[in-house]
Amino acid sequence: MNNEIFQTVNELIKNKKLPHAILIDAGSACARDELALYIAGAFVCENGIPCNNCINCLKVQNGSHPDVIISDPDAENEKTFKIGVVRDIRKDAYIMPNEAKHKVYILKNVDRMNIQAQNALLKIIEEPPEYARFILVCESRAALLETIMSRVTPFNLGADDHGISNEYLQAADGLADKLVRALASVTELEFMRLTAQFEKDKELLSPVLSSMQLIFRDAVAVSTGSNLLLSSHSETAKIIASKLPLRTIIELIRVTEHFFECINKNANKNLLITRLCSVLRNTAYGS
Repeated sequence: MNNEIFQTVNELIKNKKLPHAILIDAGSACARDELALYIAGAFVCENGIPCNNCINCLKVQNGSHPDVIISDPDAENEKTFKIGVVRDIRKDAYIMPNEAKHKVYILKNVDRMNIQAQNALLKIIEEPPEYARFILVCESRAALLETIMSRVTPFNLGADDHGISNEYLQAADGLADKLVRALASVTELEFMRLTAQFEKDKELLSPVLSSMQLIFRDAVAVSTGSNLLLSSHSETAKIIASKLPLRTIIELIRVTEHFFECINKNANKNLLITRLCSVLRNTAYGS
C-alpha cells in the first residue's frame, strides 16, 4: 500500500475526520482493495480504529459483516456497473445498519458506470443518511464525472510503491511543499529551480504530484472554511489559499490529476517534466 496515503488515512481516522465519500484509484487492484477494506474497518470498528480484534473487524476481514456491502460488476460477470445496482444501493442506504454505527458501501470498478449510473450515485452521496459511508474504487478516475469528483475525497495510490522507503516518500513530500510555496510567488525562478530535481530523479514525479494535490485540496478546504485537512502542510495550504482565487486552486487540482493520468498511461516522463513547470505556472497566473 502507498505509505503516504496510509499515513494520511490513519491521521484522519485518529482525528475522527474520515469523509463520508472516498475514492481510491490507481495503484494495484490488491492495494486498492486493501485500503478500501481498511477504511471500511475503521467505519465499523467498535474502537473507532481497525483494531482487528473486535467482532466487527473480524467480520470485515472474513467478508461476513452485514453492514459492509461490496458491489463489483466483475463478481456478477458484468462488463459495466449497471444503473439498477446503483438504484438498489440508494434504496438500501436508507435501511439502518444491522450491527455497526455505520453502513459502508464499497463500490468497485466505478469507472465502468455510464453517465446515468453516475448521476444516480451522485444523488445518494450528495445527501446520504447520517450513518451511510461510500468507498468508490477504480483503476482510473478519468471516466468519472466532475460532479462525482467534487463530492468525494480522492486517494490516488499512484504507481505501486513496493520497495520505496519512507525516507524517499518524505523527501518527495518535502519537495511538494516547497514547490507549492514557490508557486505562490509571482516570480518563477525558485519554482523552476525546484522542478530541476525531476531531471535527476524522474520517479519523484508521481509521489510529489500526489502530495501537491493534497496540499491544493487543503487550500480549497481553507478557502471554503472547512477544517478537514488531508496533508501535513496546513501552513502552505493557507498561503496558497491567500494568494490564489478558489477557482484557480480547483483548476490546479485538475491539472495535477491530468498529470497523474498521463503517468498511469506510461506517458514520456521527460515530456511531462518539461511541461510541468509551464502548465502549473500558467494555471496559477495565466502567463
